[in-house]
Amino acid sequence: MANKKEYKVVLFKGEARYISKASTNKKGIAFSSKPELMNFAMEALKEFASACPNALVDSLMRVDIFQTMTEKLVVNELESLEADHLCNNGLNRIAVDNEVRLYYDMVLRSIIDKSHLR
Repeated sequence: MANKKEYKVVLFKGEARYISKASTNKKGIAFSSKPELMNFAMEALKEFASACPNALVDSLMRVDIFQTMTEKLVVNELESLEADHLCNNGLNRIAVDNEVRLYYDMVLRSIIDKSHLR
């Protein structure tokens, strides 16, 4: 990639929440607006979920985005539970972390409840 700038969009339950501050680690020229990046990340995740129906995409996800020389946005990487989701606004990260905890608490409780019903 001629432009090494990469944006890392953090999503929870398929909804884009913020652009990770880890995005600032790459040198390069800014190439997109926030709404465009957020929408692209959500659409990329929908497409991935459609192509891989058994993938677990309903919790924390991060979509890493580059731009080609022809100005087309492309996905560099999709990450989930181990995704670094640093944020300039600590409240965003705390909110996402709490939602992830609550989500997996609900999942684990539903598994335990089902096993007790047998």
